Amino acid sequence: MSKTVIFTGGGTGGHVYPALPVIKKLKKEGFRIVWIGSRQGIEKKIVESWGIEYRSISTGKLRRYFSFQNFTDIFRITAGFFQSLRILGELKPVLVFSKGGFVSVPPVAAALFRKIPSYTHDSDVVPGLATKINHKMTRKTFLAYQESRSYLGDPEGKIIVSGNPVRGEFFDDSQALPEEWAGRIGSKPLLMVLGGSSGAKQVNDLVKASLDKLLERYTIIHQMGDALYVESDREGYWPVPYLNRELPALLQRADLAVARSGAGTLWELAVTRTPSVLIPLRVGSRGDQILNAEMLRKRDMALVLEGESPTAEDLRETLLSLTAEGLEEMKKNCSDFIKIKAEDVIVDELMGEL
Repeated sequence: MSKTVIFTGGGTGGHVYPALPVIKKLKKEGFRIVWIGSRQGIEKKIVESWGIEYRSISTGKLRRYFSFQNFTDIFRITAGFFQSLRILGELKPVLVFSKGGFVSVPPVAAALFRKIPSYTHDSDVVPGLATKINHKMTRKTFLAYQESRSYLGDPEGKIIVSGNPVRGEFFDDSQALPEEWAGRIGSKPLLMVLGGSSGAKQVNDLVKASLDKLLERYTIIHQMGDALYVESDREGYWPVPYLNRELPALLQRADLAVARSGAGTLWELAVTRTPSVLIPLRVGSRGDQILNAEMLRKRDMALVLEGESPTAEDLRETLLSLTAEGLEEMKKNCSDFIKIKAEDVIVDELMGEL
């Protein structure tokens, strides 16, 4: 009977997608994979689409501010802990691996209680609150950036800087474009617009307000998000609700991207050597996207639109000011960014500990 590894995490796609390369490598080693997540979170849909067994627990959000929901969520978190204890007792995993998000804390705490080794990985420059809590309970903590070490105490030498796992398809620059896209991309440079797995209204609005000028130079493929999707018959402009399997090949072909600065997106851009103009989420966030974007700007891999309310003119001027020489320099800097696959670092460490 194969040994079981528990994965946990969720809340956003960024807490889930980077786990897939690690899962694939462990499955090749013969491990059974089970994911513990929330009942209604985005992680359930994503993980089940991978054909991975899913167990759900009660969850409560970890807030840094006062809210009456903090009191009711204590009971949900407690219930999630006991549900995790039951699941771990039933499955008897050899280890628990967390990708962060509030759902991950009860399973990691349950693993500590049952003396099962646990590990966690954080994709952002500044580790999230769940990672900071989990770090105190894990055997090892994997981080994407050297700069992130300062945000976590590491008296026991538990931190390993691994980078961010990225699906193998993004590394393969020999992939052919799907036929439906190959016929749509003409001779103009290709501009990809990525607002994240759910889209981004701010990004969508800025691009739509800039189309007249941008279409003079670019062919544009625009991932708008399922809820925000609007059809268009503009020549050279291709809005879509969501890009999944075709995204790696499209980014390999793209000359430039406009994107949010979630950690997963930034590493996919780096792997595919795609220069970018970033519009970080500033309002209603803990500031992680701002710091993520700054990491790429410091390395001259991307430009960043400043301020909470950049205008369509700001976006147009930035995109139209980019020269072929500037894009080539950004592309080179992307190539220099990643030296080793993060999933190799992580799985080698896990296998060495088992």
